[in-house]
Amino acid sequence: MKHHINILVYATLITLTCLFLSDSPWFIWIIVALTIVFSIVLTLGVLFLKFNYFLPSLIRLKNKEVLLTFDDGPHPENTPKILDILQEENVKAIFFVIGKKAEQHPEIIARIISEGHLIGDHTYTHNNMMALFPTEKLIKELTQSQVTLTKLTGKKIPIFRAPIGYTNPNFARALKEMKLQSIGWSLRSYDTLNKEENKLRERLLSKTKASDIVLLHDNLDITTTVLKDYIQEAKTNGILFASTMDIHKLQHG
Repeated sequence: MKHHINILVYATLITLTCLFLSDSPWFIWIIVALTIVFSIVLTLGVLFLKFNYFLPSLIRLKNKEVLLTFDDGPHPENTPKILDILQEENVKAIFFVIGKKAEQHPEIIARIISEGHLIGDHTYTHNNMMALFPTEKLIKELTQSQVTLTKLTGKKIPIFRAPIGYTNPNFARALKEMKLQSIGWSLRSYDTLNKEENKLRERLLSKTKASDIVLLHDNLDITTTVLKDYIQEAKTNGILFASTMDIHKLQHG
């Protein structure tokens, strides 16, 4: 919706400029300025899922709990360690898994489900160029991941997170066609970039607040190492982590 409004505003302003300011010495500069602003808004919409520019995404919970989410697994070593920590701390999470990896580690998928966590669709291949895929190719990719995850879990997986968080009109059409709900985040840990455990821990502790959806990765050693201390210290600071997880709660708080 926001993208359609942006296009409408841009087209209207360009039309009005052409009708009433075509003789102005500033005509070209106005056209260029409008185009730059349109392009900036478009780029921000692609790069930042939280703006809900192309499609609606759940960014925060409606209650006060903090929801941990893990992308890019399952990982044969780190995901089980993370599951151990979550079980010890009575915390539930969503694991946005890559279909191809899920096929390789069905026992981890089974454990995630059996321990009360949710599985989310993170595409079949996690191609870093997926934001450039046409709609038909995206639907094919999502169909493959959905078939894989449905076979492994015994049910349809209705929640989805785009690789790297990049979206566009093609993603919007594909998710609508596949009837998938996009899940974003309100707090990005940057565990993929942060190489120092103390800095990652301090970032999480200082930034986490009620209703946050936290983006982490279960394929990283640093995340696995920091997680337990983060959860325990955050609890000491009054943070309440999700201890039960289901679709109804996720959608309605």
